[in-house]
Amino acid sequence: MLAIVVAGFGVYANSLSGPFVFDDLPTIVDNTSIRQLWPPTSALQPPRKTPVAGRPLANLTFAANFAVGGLRVQGYHLVNVTIHVLAALALFGVVRRILGRMLAADAHASPDLVALVCALVWVVHPLNTDAVDYLTQRTESLMGLFYLLTLYAAIRTWDGKPSSRWAIIAIVSNIGGICAKETMVTAPIVVVLCDRIFAYPSFSAAFRARLHLYLGLAAGWLLFVAFAFQTPFFSADGFDLYVTRWTYLLNQAPAVAQYLRLSFWPRALIFDYGIPLPLTVLDVWPSALLVLALAALTVVALIRVPTFGFWGAWFFITLAPASSVIAIPTEVAAERRMYLPLIAVVVMVVLLGRLLCRHLIARSHGPNSVEVPSVAARAAVSAIVVLSLIGLGAATVARNVEYRTGLGLWQTVLDRRPHARAHNNIAVYYRDAGQIDESIRHLQIGAPDWPDARFPLGSALIQRGDVRGGVDEIEAFMRLRPKHPQMLSAREELANALQGLGDHDRALDELRKIVAAAPEYARGRVNLGNVLASRKDFDGAAQEYREYLRLRPDDLAVLIDLGTALVSSGHDQEAISTLEHALRIDPSNVTARRELLRPLFNQRRVVDLEQESRKLLSSLPTDADAHNQLGIALASQDRLDEAIEHFAEAVRLNPDLQSARNNLALALDVRRRATATPSRR
Repeated sequence: MLAIVVAGFGVYANSLSGPFVFDDLPTIVDNTSIRQLWPPTSALQPPRKTPVAGRPLANLTFAANFAVGGLRVQGYHLVNVTIHVLAALALFGVVRRILGRMLAADAHASPDLVALVCALVWVVHPLNTDAVDYLTQRTESLMGLFYLLTLYAAIRTWDGKPSSRWAIIAIVSNIGGICAKETMVTAPIVVVLCDRIFAYPSFSAAFRARLHLYLGLAAGWLLFVAFAFQTPFFSADGFDLYVTRWTYLLNQAPAVAQYLRLSFWPRALIFDYGIPLPLTVLDVWPSALLVLALAALTVVALIRVPTFGFWGAWFFITLAPASSVIAIPTEVAAERRMYLPLIAVVVMVVLLGRLLCRHLIARSHGPNSVEVPSVAARAAVSAIVVLSLIGLGAATVARNVEYRTGLGLWQTVLDRRPHARAHNNIAVYYRDAGQIDESIRHLQIGAPDWPDARFPLGSALIQRGDVRGGVDEIEAFMRLRPKHPQMLSAREELANALQGLGDHDRALDELRKIVAAAPEYARGRVNLGNVLASRKDFDGAAQEYREYLRLRPDDLAVLIDLGTALVSSGHDQEAISTLEHALRIDPSNVTARRELLRPLFNQRRVVDLEQESRKLLSSLPTDADAHNQLGIALASQDRLDEAIEHFAEAVRLNPDLQSARNNLALALDVRRRATATPSRR
């Protein structure tokens, strides 16, 4: 078992610095539900239309990661690797006990050694890197861990010892798997099949002996139903893209053939296979025949050699949920779907390799050597196993390197299976690196086949200065993907671009649509308020700012904007209250204090006007308007000499400030007339 731990952590030691990529952004970086671990109410309610929707336990583990290390990526990778190693240990336990039954008649068999080889091959196999290096796919590996624990605990109840403890562990593990990913739903079927083939003479005997266990496992299906409708696979709104189940099924035949090829020759792995293609039967018949032949062979094996047939059934049962008629239009294939099915391939190859080696030994050295293989034969077999493990481990280490940068990872997709979404995603990295032209080039390649690319293409064109071209692309995106999660962002960018083109009416219309579609979308409110304020509709702007502040009451910038709009619309008293609130939040904010002078002046609150003007001048002594306002406050209190000093200073600081010039002239005239008029006694 120590060898499994060392091998697992060893081959993934260079994976811990891989960045967040693709679905990691909505799953981790932008997922506000993981920001609080305790109480776990938020973490157990992952947001819809994200990769953790309907998978609360996986989301809870991300919340634990965030609680310990924030967004430091190393902790997330370490947990993923740990889950994978634990799954390999559970696999060792499962295979060891099953092989103990399979090889019971062979006096020289070593189930522990064969199980160790299977677990080692599986833990270092490069095909599993998608489930380990890609952080979001913790959902797959965590489900796999609970799947294997469920089967292991169910097998332990065969021993005839007090089995209730193991039965409870099996049921709890099954529930844990359901809470991690919905593909756990097949686990009870595998448990029943395993019982029938390795422990009971018939299904009826198995059900008579283990009905309570089966009912407990089947109860997990109720939880599956509850969670399933939170995912895009079964929810009413589903995916934004659409593909028929038949088209999706046709795409699965070459996908399964690809998985099998990668199981034996795991080179040129692909991070993203893209969306399903419009294939026909004629396009896929060779791979379809292969899959059908393997399925038929599995059925025959279940009848003739059920101990081998079990592993064929394992392959098809664990692969079925995501590789059958349950259409996933955003992803035609994914190597992580082989996380559990790969176990069947590994076990069958190891067992067949064992039989082949013994057959070759028998032919070379006589029949007795089947029972007692020579030292040379053992050494040869050991060398093959070790070299295979080294080769697989080296390939995994190399694959980890490809995950070190998002740009490099997406480049491998373009090199091995180019498609529109890959062009779209690599364009993001070029944009962030300031290579706008290269980003636009990739987006223009992808946009005709991937409408999602039109929004970033429009943004890039606007950034380069082609505002009209950018508007056209964003409008095309909105027309083609009306339910896209980024629709609000697209409308915002379109509104800003229209403003730049001088089409203020259309810009305002887009902003109103944002607010109508998402009344609680705070940023939409403040953007609409800003546009209304620029059009001198201060009452309308103030209303939008109020709605924004209802959602975020202490946003200093918007409090100031609201105060400004209120002054401009004649609501001086509310403006004073709003700006005083802003100054309680930040007493040193000179913008809020400067804006406060206007309504105080309008309300003739000269004492407060003097006080606030002096506070502003203590922070900003060269503010001409503050000197002017202080002069007004002093003059209103018959402190004419002081007022004249501040009016004069305002004019000196800003000779173009006409109100200060007028106030200075008026104050000087008043003082002159007061001096020239003799006092009456």
